[in-house]
Amino acid sequence: MLISLNWIRDFVDLPAGLDPRELAERFTCTTAEVEGAEHITCSASGLIAVGVISVESIPGDKPLFAVKVDLGDRQVDTVTIAEGLKPGDRVVFAPPGASLPGVGQVGERKTAGRTSVGMIVPGDALSLPTVGQRAMWLPPSTKPGSSIDMSLFDDWIIEVDNKSITHRPDLWGHYGIARELAAIHDCQLKPCPIVPPQELDDPALPAVPIVIDDPAKCPRYSALRFTGVRPQPAPLWMQVRLAHVGLRPIDILVDLTNYIMAELGQPMHAFDCAKIDRIEVAVAKPGEQFVTLDGFTRSMPQGALMIQCNRQSVALAGIMGGANTEVTAKTTDLLLESANFEAATIRRCATALGHRTDASARFEKSQDPHNTVIGIGRFVYLARPELPDMKLTSRLSDCFPSPPKPITIHVDPTFVSRYIGRQVPVERITGILTKIGFAVRPVDDCLEVSVPTYRATKDISIEADVIEEVARFIGYGTITPVLPEVTVRYAEPEAITLIERRTLTLMCGGMSYAEVHRYLWFDADWLKVLGFDPGPTLTLKNPATAGTERLRTTLVPGLLAAVDLDRRHFDQFELLEIGSAFPGGPQDSPEKTEQRHLALAVAAPGRKTSHEDTLLRRLKTDLETFAQQILNGHLRFAPAQAATPWEHEAKTAVVMLDDQVIGRITIVPAACRRKIDEHLVAWSIGLAEINLSLLAQRRPEVRKLTPVPIYPRISLDFSVLAQSSRRYAEIERSLAIYDHPLLRRLAFVDSYEGGSVPQGMRSLTFRATIGDAARTLTEQDIQGFRLTFLEWLKSHDLTLRT
Repeated sequence: MLISLNWIRDFVDLPAGLDPRELAERFTCTTAEVEGAEHITCSASGLIAVGVISVESIPGDKPLFAVKVDLGDRQVDTVTIAEGLKPGDRVVFAPPGASLPGVGQVGERKTAGRTSVGMIVPGDALSLPTVGQRAMWLPPSTKPGSSIDMSLFDDWIIEVDNKSITHRPDLWGHYGIARELAAIHDCQLKPCPIVPPQELDDPALPAVPIVIDDPAKCPRYSALRFTGVRPQPAPLWMQVRLAHVGLRPIDILVDLTNYIMAELGQPMHAFDCAKIDRIEVAVAKPGEQFVTLDGFTRSMPQGALMIQCNRQSVALAGIMGGANTEVTAKTTDLLLESANFEAATIRRCATALGHRTDASARFEKSQDPHNTVIGIGRFVYLARPELPDMKLTSRLSDCFPSPPKPITIHVDPTFVSRYIGRQVPVERITGILTKIGFAVRPVDDCLEVSVPTYRATKDISIEADVIEEVARFIGYGTITPVLPEVTVRYAEPEAITLIERRTLTLMCGGMSYAEVHRYLWFDADWLKVLGFDPGPTLTLKNPATAGTERLRTTLVPGLLAAVDLDRRHFDQFELLEIGSAFPGGPQDSPEKTEQRHLALAVAAPGRKTSHEDTLLRRLKTDLETFAQQILNGHLRFAPAQAATPWEHEAKTAVVMLDDQVIGRITIVPAACRRKIDEHLVAWSIGLAEINLSLLAQRRPEVRKLTPVPIYPRISLDFSVLAQSSRRYAEIERSLAIYDHPLLRRLAFVDSYEGGSVPQGMRSLTFRATIGDAARTLTEQDIQGFRLTFLEWLKSHDLTLRT
């Protein structure tokens, strides 16, 4: 949010000589983060106001206009690209001798075969980018030839980080910022001039009928009706301020509502009174279509709050007005809206529509309902000098069914000192709270603190909130850090936590896996790409965006999205994610269904069967290492039917531990890779997903390190023949039960078919590592083991390949 220091100075006399950068730094330390402070100035000089006498379009490729203007003492002809000019307009002009940034001294020139004297000044030449190439219009009462006050364009703009004030609805306007700065610099805050509500509540005038169907969604609605108004340019000072804070000047009626929104944080809206005679606040009809001010037809989401007249929608509450009641050049009667809407209702509607506005951004922060009447009083105060013919045609109409109860908090001064960590006198506490608008009254040994309405809607509700107000003005930098005295006891971590921690250490630290983190929800568009329907799932009530409401039941879709991203940057890679999945249905609760999963992906170029088999063996080996080192167990793999689009019909297996299925392992088929991206067809991708929650009962034992053997060990390779139809899992189970006093490890090395291997058979190579802890092995030891092992292999239909 952009803040103008010129605007701030309307309400607080800041210390003389205060550097705006120092102001920004102190504001950051005390209230909210400031992202930057920029000095805006305009080097133009000699500018005047002129009246437009006539406008003629010049034929050509580009829009050009010959304009005769009145300089007060003479008339001149000029050529401009500014559109929308008409006789009677008042605009900013650079006569001969004036200077403009980027142009230099202005004089006479030839343009499109015509003599152009001087220049109609566009907004961007005055450092007003929101005005752009448009002319700077002035009120019709401006005298031609009068000088333009260039000091209006000299300002400091402070940019406050919006995220740091989401809890402070009072800071979404200049007056709230001025209140904070007055307290920070110990200055007096001036009241914001308004026309008192009593003056607007003329009993001789009729009220505007207001009906609120649900006061919870619209706590307050205030309205006032005028006649004798005409859309015309706002005064230059107002246009400049609006442009400096990022708002585009339009006309006096719209600019006034935007000005008050930027000043008080209270959004307002002006209706053409000829098209609306009463106000009804109601929920949109199912499937209702509505044309907003920007010309777009929008389908109203469920629960959208509408402003209606005779049950016909005229505005989208808190977000944008309707085209059917837009203020036009013919408008003479105006109905002014100043309302308060429930934050959640506006946020949900703006999110569902994908359309956030300056108004909705403020309503989403829980604005003070007492600002509605203040905003109307401010509007009338600012409008009267510019619209002298304006008259009220209604009394101030205010529907406020359930005013919130005042919040009073009892604060113990001794607790304040303990909470902050330093002694704070009662007088200091009272002084700080008083200067930011809190009323403080001593009651016995406590302070009774009354919270002002502009702080009572969101961020001040308990004693700790009040203490934080004291702490931030004392200065967090003045509090000496002191470590608390606590008794530290070892807390035994849960088994699942240990498993996850050690898995990350093993696989990321020792197996070259890179950890990724994906969202907890499915992306509907990505599921369509994969062709995967997860079935009934848990859903979020308030998803971040449309299509992200379903909680994920598996980690694989998100991991495949990460694979698609990474293959553009790496030749081959391994990815890992440990996260939550929610396999329950809509009727279940997240607490009961949440599971912790481990998902692995290995990817490399190459789409041959051999490439896929290599990745599958890599995954299998990594999972076996995981089971041995983390779970102190051994895995088994059994063929399974493909159940998802990313599972291969012939290369999918379930992963079992102690005869319990704990996950699945597969190769991504070419059809799925093609759906993701054509480039992935030339890759092989292996996937595995393990349900870690099923392992929670297996608390990992502390692994004991054994010393490096003193005596050398020997590795012996055995290549045996087995029938191709015989499953490797069966062979593996047989090998697992073989025992010998010298055997230290038996591991699979390779598989081979073809060549000299008989048809229908395949060659399997295993490596046996043997050794003795007490001596060096002899030739007799080695031959003895070899003969014993070969005999055992033969007894299990595994013959040595020759």
